[in-house]
Amino acid sequence: MSRDQYNIHDIIPNMKKNWTVLIQVLECGHIQLSREKKKFRRLMFADTQGTRVAALIWSNDLDFYENTFEPYKRYQISNANLIYTEPRFQLDSYEYSWTLSKLTLIEPFQDETPPTLTCKFTFTPFSDLYKYADEEKDLNVRGIVIKCFPSQKMKPGQEPSSKRDVIIVNEEKKLLILTLWNYINENEGNTLDQIVETGPMIFAMRVKVTTFYGQSLSTSSSSAILINPPVTDDLQLKIWYTNSRTGIKELLRKQTYKDTDILLPPPQERDILPIAKAITRMKNGKPTWIKGTLILPRQDRSFTQTGCDNCLKPVVADVKWIITCSACKKQSKVQLMSRAIIEIDDGTSSIAASISTPKIEKFIKLDPNEIKDAEENEQSVQDIIAKSIGSLPLLAYVRSYQTSNQENPITRFVVLKAHRLPDHQNENKQQLQLSNEDETLSTTKPRSPKQTQKRNQTDDGKAKLTETSTAGTSRP
Repeated sequence: MSRDQYNIHDIIPNMKKNWTVLIQVLECGHIQLSREKKKFRRLMFADTQGTRVAALIWSNDLDFYENTFEPYKRYQISNANLIYTEPRFQLDSYEYSWTLSKLTLIEPFQDETPPTLTCKFTFTPFSDLYKYADEEKDLNVRGIVIKCFPSQKMKPGQEPSSKRDVIIVNEEKKLLILTLWNYINENEGNTLDQIVETGPMIFAMRVKVTTFYGQSLSTSSSSAILINPPVTDDLQLKIWYTNSRTGIKELLRKQTYKDTDILLPPPQERDILPIAKAITRMKNGKPTWIKGTLILPRQDRSFTQTGCDNCLKPVVADVKWIITCSACKKQSKVQLMSRAIIEIDDGTSSIAASISTPKIEKFIKLDPNEIKDAEENEQSVQDIIAKSIGSLPLLAYVRSYQTSNQENPITRFVVLKAHRLPDHQNENKQQLQLSNEDETLSTTKPRSPKQTQKRNQTDDGKAKLTETSTAGTSRP
């Protein structure tokens, strides 16, 4: 029986069954569980016109298709079943998804090499990611993987899972942590770990922005990682990466993927909200930039954040500022950090937020050891800090978190990043100048001792920015 060739858009319900579409595999999903605890696998195809369609394989047919599809290869598909898709889940303008069963005819198309993908991709610049932090919105990003950390198993007592952090970079020369979870870690994560020295390019599809490490990315159950996809020259990064590799290695050595000076620079004025409006947005779980005057700290204290170097168990500090591990009894000095509860007011409202970082002394002139000494000498730390600052104008990136007091829910706020207002206007120019210097040096020759000395003087004189780390040991 002859079959008629069609495009994806041509395939509609109640259509005669002798149709065939030539598709190219974009994504090969992994086996997951539906809300009804039914196994399924999700794939994504594109035709020669670039139209995409999602295809599902359900539990009864998973074994049948276990080794059928490979990324970026082409196949002729006939006799798939169509399911209407709600508009919010539709790909492009095609209204249906396909279900593949044993009755669906799949024939490999003979290509020597996979052809260039014809569909269009939209990516979010790294500099715009903060706008979507801690939201449910899925984003697509493109980058080169330059480092893979070891895979980790989650702690006992939690739902079995694994994760792996990888470092990615794009033309903006910003390094970001991308966390791969579970089956993506165990498949694409292992593949990337084996080829990371080659600088593989990835398309991270439908990932979320988090405020861990200041700013990072994380996969979810709907995410996909495309490794070295065959795309047009305008989407390739290989030549750029080759020319920029020296400078990127230096950024990796400096661990700039944890540097909130780079990850969270001052925003555009239009992205700063009045505090009265920002509070509502933050209570809905969305971090926000606010601007106002720092009033004297309402509360302050030193605290520890550490673990046993020997067995990695969490430990608690005693009154002698020595930590003792309950598991192996090893003792070591406390890793001191400072925290203060500050109040920010802009005339529309005020907000109390905690701020904590090992570098808080750049913002409040009191380091953790001075706090410890003051407490041991029964001095008022509150008075010491009050003398060190006055009413200070600042720009802050703040998020909310939920806690409870006697079972009553309470919304609290934490500063993720803060800039002194008199300083931050010049920071973008300084960062641009330093970035250009890195680019020039990475493509010409190593810095001379005089260049290194000049650069260090620039770094020392640059206004430092206040930051805090967020609590938590794992991510959903």
